[in-house]
Amino acid sequence: MSNIHERPILVEQHPVTRHQYIIPTPTIDALMLKIKKLVRMHTPGAVIFAYPRFGKTYGIRYVKNALQYDYPGVVCLSCGTEAKKAPSEDAFFTMLLEASGHPNALTGSVTRKRRRLNERIAELIDASGHNWFVIFADEAQRLEVLEYEWLRDVHDCLERKGIRMITLLVGQPQLLNQKTALRQSNHTQIILRFMIAEMRFDGLADADSLATCLQGYDEAVYPPATEWTYTRFFYPQAFDAGFRLVDQASAVWEAFMRAHLKSRIAVPLEIPMQYFAHTIEIALETNMKHDMLDFKFTPKMWDEAVAESLFSEALQELYLGMPSN
Repeated sequence: MSNIHERPILVEQHPVTRHQYIIPTPTIDALMLKIKKLVRMHTPGAVIFAYPRFGKTYGIRYVKNALQYDYPGVVCLSCGTEAKKAPSEDAFFTMLLEASGHPNALTGSVTRKRRRLNERIAELIDASGHNWFVIFADEAQRLEVLEYEWLRDVHDCLERKGIRMITLLVGQPQLLNQKTALRQSNHTQIILRFMIAEMRFDGLADADSLATCLQGYDEAVYPPATEWTYTRFFYPQAFDAGFRLVDQASAVWEAFMRAHLKSRIAVPLEIPMQYFAHTIEIALETNMKHDMLDFKFTPKMWDEAVAESLFSEALQELYLGMPSN
């Protein structure tokens, strides 16, 4: 490999190899626009739902970064809810304190933790230059009514101080069942604060969606402030000759379609982001040894990458677990 094609870092250090990167997708872009509208309208809460591995956690990371870019200084908190035998007020407020970065999240009584949380958020808001903040609750289908009531207390206390809390419940479709159950049990106050809007986080449903994602690999750079795009890093010779991943969108879609047809699942193809990204990572790393000026991915290469991503196996498990209409 000539000097102009010599990579600036080791392959093992690249974000794609380490699975530590985010690229935009049509679903993420749509979600970001909806969340920005919620912020402008001061809507207090929303449900964001998707089936497992569709990339909702990945998407929320992207949206959180985008909000912090568009609203410098804004406070965005993230917490993950855990499975438990019964709700614990102490554990609940410890979780929120940890999300806020409080140094004493583990100590003190529940009463003190409640007070610390409100004081901590007020401090963060004072420093932010905004009178609102966003909290993302991941795997929110695990929350129980009592925990929503505790969260409601936080919401109301902060509102009395002039602080708007925007709660985004991120989870699986069971969240919608939970909303229905809350409505039937007359917990309207919870729905109005935390579930008034609904957003579905979709998978990739056509070649155009894949093209948008693949273009991200062609444009994202690492190391920063260099001209080493992700695609160029793995295929420097082919890239210099005009190779771009975006041109592979139809080929990648067809490979997923072939796998989908073999699975005999009677639903339209929708690719979870987890398996799309893993397929691209496998294809890039496995075939980089073939890099040359006239390199081209073959259908076999894409079929092998889709197979190694375990997309077909995941498809079977996913749709076997879906409720029938």
